[in-house]
Amino acid sequence: MAERALDRAHHLKGSASRVRVRLEEIRFLVFGRSLPAVLFAVLGYRVVVFNLVPQVHRLPAHASPLDVVAGPLPAGLYFLFCAIPVGIYLTRPRPTARDGRLIARAAGLIGTTMLLVVGAFPDPALFTPPDALRDASTPLTIVAFSVAVSGLLFLRRSLSIIPEARRLVTGGPYRLIRHPLYAAEILAALAIVISRPALWAVVTVIPFIAVQLTRASFEERLLQRTFPAYRAYAARTKRLIPLFW
Repeated sequence: MAERALDRAHHLKGSASRVRVRLEEIRFLVFGRSLPAVLFAVLGYRVVVFNLVPQVHRLPAHASPLDVVAGPLPAGLYFLFCAIPVGIYLTRPRPTARDGRLIARAAGLIGTTMLLVVGAFPDPALFTPPDALRDASTPLTIVAFSVAVSGLLFLRRSLSIIPEARRLVTGGPYRLIRHPLYAAEILAALAIVISRPALWAVVTVIPFIAVQLTRASFEERLLQRTFPAYRAYAARTKRLIPLFW
C-alpha cells in the first residue's frame, strides 16, 4: 500500500509538472510571440497607410532621388522598423534568462509603445516649426531608423520587449554602442518633435528618454549576470553615444 501511495504521489507530481510546462509554453506562445508580433504588424500597417502611401502620392511625376529621400524614405525605414520585428517575434526561441520584475516589464512595454504610437498615431501639430528645423529632422530620422534597422538585423531573434537574454550580440552597430536600438529610438523621437511638435510627442519625449535609459540599465544588469564576457564588452564600448557616453 505504501509503495502504491508513493507511486501515485510521484504520478501526481509528474502530472502537475507537465501542466506547468504546458502552461509556460502557452504563455510564451501568446505573450512572447503572438501579441508582440500582432502589435508591430498593426503599427506597421498604419505606418504604410498614414505615412508611407501619402508620401509616395506626394512625389512629383519625375521625382528625383532627393525627392525620395525627403519624402518616402524616412517612412519606408519606419515601416521596416515595425515590420522586421514581426518575423523576429514569431520565430524567436525562449530566453535563457529573464528579468521578470513588474517594473522591468512595465518599462519595456511603455518604452516600446510610446515611440510607435507617437509615430503611427500623430496628433495635430501645436505650431509650425521653422523650415530649417523641419529640414534638419529628415536626415535625423533617416539616420535613426537606419541604425534601428541595422540593429534589428544584427540582434535578430534576441530582440525582446522586456529584459531577456538569449545570446550576446557584439556585431554591427553593437561594436560601437551597447544599445543602438534605444539610441536610434531616442533620436527618432527627437526628430519627430522637431518636425511635427504634436502635443503627445512634446509631452512624452522626456519621459520616453527616461524610460529607455531605465530599460538599458535593466538589460545591462541581466546580461552581466548571464554572460561572463559582457563586462569586457561593456568596458570597450559606449552606452548610447559613440565615443562620448
